[in-house]
Amino acid sequence: MSKLAVNCFFTDNEFNFIEKPDGYNMKKLKYSSVKLPPGTIENGIIYREEKLLKLIKETFKLFKIKARRVNLIIHEELFTFRTIEVPIIYKPSEIGDYIKSQIGKTIMIPFDDMKMDYVIHKKNEDSYEVIMFYAPKHELKSYVDLFYELNMQVVRTDIPPLSLHRLYYFRKYEDSDVQFDTDIMLVAIFDDTYSMYIFDQEIPVFSIVQNLNISQLEGAKYLEMLDQEIAKISNYYKFNLNAGDRSVEKMVLFNMSTKFTNQEIHDYFHEEGALVKSEVFDMKTISKIVDTLIDRECYIPLAASLPETKGVW
Repeated sequence: MSKLAVNCFFTDNEFNFIEKPDGYNMKKLKYSSVKLPPGTIENGIIYREEKLLKLIKETFKLFKIKARRVNLIIHEELFTFRTIEVPIIYKPSEIGDYIKSQIGKTIMIPFDDMKMDYVIHKKNEDSYEVIMFYAPKHELKSYVDLFYELNMQVVRTDIPPLSLHRLYYFRKYEDSDVQFDTDIMLVAIFDDTYSMYIFDQEIPVFSIVQNLNISQLEGAKYLEMLDQEIAKISNYYKFNLNAGDRSVEKMVLFNMSTKFTNQEIHDYFHEEGALVKSEVFDMKTISKIVDTLIDRECYIPLAASLPETKGVW
């Protein structure tokens, strides 16, 4: 029997959560998006811990949250992933030790203590191409400690690109056999930030998060700026990362902004006969058996509950 958990995702501006059993059970959901007072979190770093703790405690009391288990989605500006090469002489089980031995030598990290994981992307003739994920352990602990103070335990962590990728394919295929796309870009659009991820099937190979002062960018100006950035990243992926041999073939836009409707985003980016196919993620219901529509701000915490795996870390 699946256990009840609350899935939590923080941005600099909001705290989003959904309480549900792990896995695909979509009954008896509790969810919301709560605005944070300015300065509570900045660039992923918690600056007003007591105020944030009080807000979470009051919110969970209001929604009668019963779960003691927490699935935490890491703030986008805390995690980084990069591609590294590991000599083929190392066994797959030894890659983690190799990476740790190279920290400060061939692999430079901008902080002293980190939480790290990795996945093998490709096996070449003389090396493994490995995607390494990492985040500052001290800042991660700040989030874990919040829930500890509430007598709750973080049992799994996840990152937004993997969550969105999982949600997209779950909604599209549900019980069918999944055929993952190569060279697919996911674009998450928030009010004050946007994120772009490129996947090779299940493996994220590129990520960028932009936290911009875009308060003056409204309507078409925002979308025009976003379109230009998408073009830049697509060119970078094709020519810098793949020497012109591969390019983005599909783009999925996740609208988590209050500035636009899904239709407005579709009308701007959709172009018949375009080389890159585009679509706006649209979740009319969360399940074939539960006729419910949740707030789009809660898409990411919803997605964090779907896998039965241990998560990233």
